[in-house]
Amino acid sequence: MINHVLKKLNLLILKSFVGPFVATFFISMFLFLMHFLWKYIDEFVGKGLEWTTVAKLLFYAMADLIPFALPLAVLLSSLMTYGNLAETFELVAIKSAGISLFRVLMPSFLVMILLAFIAFYISNIIIPTATLEFKALLWDVRNKKPAFNIQEGIFYNEIQNYSIKVSKKEKDGQTIRNVIIYENKNENPQLTITRAEWGTMKLTQNKRILLFTLYNGIRYEEMTENVNYFKTYPHNTFKFKKQEMAFDLTQLDLKKTEKDLFKGHYKLMNVVELNQEIDSLNKEFVKKKEQYVSYTRPYFSLYSARKAHLDSITYLDKKDIIQNFETENRVNLLSSAQASIRNLKSLLEVNQNTFKELQSEERKYRVELHKKYTLSSVLLVLFLLAAPLGTIIRKGGLGLPMVVSILMFVFYYVVNMVGDKMAREGVVPVWVGAWLATFALLPIAIWILKKASDDAPLFEMDRFAHIKDKLWTILKKINAKKQTA
Repeated sequence: MINHVLKKLNLLILKSFVGPFVATFFISMFLFLMHFLWKYIDEFVGKGLEWTTVAKLLFYAMADLIPFALPLAVLLSSLMTYGNLAETFELVAIKSAGISLFRVLMPSFLVMILLAFIAFYISNIIIPTATLEFKALLWDVRNKKPAFNIQEGIFYNEIQNYSIKVSKKEKDGQTIRNVIIYENKNENPQLTITRAEWGTMKLTQNKRILLFTLYNGIRYEEMTENVNYFKTYPHNTFKFKKQEMAFDLTQLDLKKTEKDLFKGHYKLMNVVELNQEIDSLNKEFVKKKEQYVSYTRPYFSLYSARKAHLDSITYLDKKDIIQNFETENRVNLLSSAQASIRNLKSLLEVNQNTFKELQSEERKYRVELHKKYTLSSVLLVLFLLAAPLGTIIRKGGLGLPMVVSILMFVFYYVVNMVGDKMAREGVVPVWVGAWLATFALLPIAIWILKKASDDAPLFEMDRFAHIKDKLWTILKKINAKKQTA
């Protein structure tokens, strides 16, 4: 009988939790996707992109948005689920049956453990793969020329080797007036010019070729291939009643870039690749350090040898060593010493910058390696924070839970960004910066969980009232002293 009741309880909690989680996750993804579109909308407008290309970009971008949507969805769904159970007094009935809060949280927590494993797989495999596809496709979109669109009175220069201008386009979209075409094949737009009173322009069925049919025009072409061109400047000028010209528009198509060009970035690697890259950077650091020692050793060895030689000479009785040499040799000795010091200083500065760059690069890879695991851990911590908090505030729906979850998400996001930045800059150890959000949220989660298990209010208002009374008494005493003085 007890097992049957517990099974019913598990199903009730799972149904109450999974539904809101799925809904809030997709709502969060939609909101973050709108932010993505707002950020990159200028990259898409006017390019004549096919809907499939835009859909691919959005699909690949969604993978990189999961680390933002998952925490927000966990917070909101946990607050809604357990807040609703507390608001409808279902949680009171469950506790009155002798079932503890930890047992009530267990079904959802098991789901969160499964979600943590899924989150690790997403961070380690899906996000690097999708981000690689996204970066390659976005690069192609950014470098794609605008879609074919000749405007009145403006030179259109997107077709290679041609500059086209029409004074007027008729309403049919095909008839054009007062056409000027400069051919830039010889890197000089003035060498070949075609003018026509009017004409028509049409695209072939596959939209790969633009056909111009020009009427009542003139063509001017200088004969640059003539051997006497720079002496006589020969040229051809002929009038035409009708002339056809074809322009290749395939150069306006979206070009596909090899994805291998983008590989090597730390955000595009999985755990195995990151460990390999960190090991390579450490080996490179050791190698540079050995080279640095071998470069600088001669300076110190020479100094030691000279010092030993000078110490063996008994007549160097002056503290200032330079005073022990002849006046005519002092200038040469000082110049030689200054040159050696300058060389050593330059060498030290170059190697110092090299070491700093290697260490900075290595920190980036190590931070990214930790981030593969921090998403999974922070989901568990956020659940342990939000679910008990929901039982305390006793509010379901999207009102108060939405406000509270957004505030907690902002806190998590800020702390995570600060920790990430400090770790990359070497202010704190990498593991501290990468796990800072988890370290900051875990004590709060434990405190709230204890409050919820004890059925205690989050804040004891009597204590605040007592503190307020004490402060008020102190202020009165201070004010009385001022008045007597």
